[in-house]
Amino acid sequence: DGRYQLESVLASGGMASIYIAMDLRLDRKVAVKIMHPHLAQNEEFVSRFIREAKATASLNHPNIVGIQDQGWNEGGAPAVFIVMEYVDGSTLREFLFERGSLSLDEVLSFMIPVTSALSEAHRIGIIHRDLKPENILIDEEGYLKLTDFGFATICNPVKGLSQVLGSPMYMAPELVLEKSYNAAVDIWSIGVITHILLSGCPPFY
Repeated sequence: DGRYQLESVLASGGMASIYIAMDLRLDRKVAVKIMHPHLAQNEEFVSRFIREAKATASLNHPNIVGIQDQGWNEGGAPAVFIVMEYVDGSTLREFLFERGSLSLDEVLSFMIPVTSALSEAHRIGIIHRDLKPENILIDEEGYLKLTDFGFATICNPVKGLSQVLGSPMYMAPELVLEKSYNAAVDIWSIGVITHILLSGCPPFY
């Protein structure tokens, strides 16, 4: 878009890749999430991608990664992108891989800010729907940030979904069996994450 200079790939998933980039206008490092080109032709995926930007931009909490910009590439390959604050550190998944399991005090120190961020999202009517250790970032000072609201939706009970999106290990039963959800599905995911942090393994296999 003429403003962001991509430097290196930070992560890649089924929907998008995230790059470390330089905001040339403000001379600062940012993270740029770019939807995969083949999905940029799909109106449903583009709508979901933009919804992530709007949902996260509406949140104002120190433990939620901030959204700084959203747009479309005007030239070249189709590209829908979101610009986020850059968190220099690792994911909770990577931290757990190194440690195996955590003490109760450590788990509380991690989950209290995460649940505080989630509470703020629920307060203004947003369900995350994809909570997992990969979506919790830890900066170099140990500060936690909740990210990736790609499956976020408005906090109204919904039934009869045509498809279930998310990470199966962390999904509440009603989301899988009944294809319905409300804010409680996030609480279930928090319980699964907490169990993994304490024991080093998931509650179900």
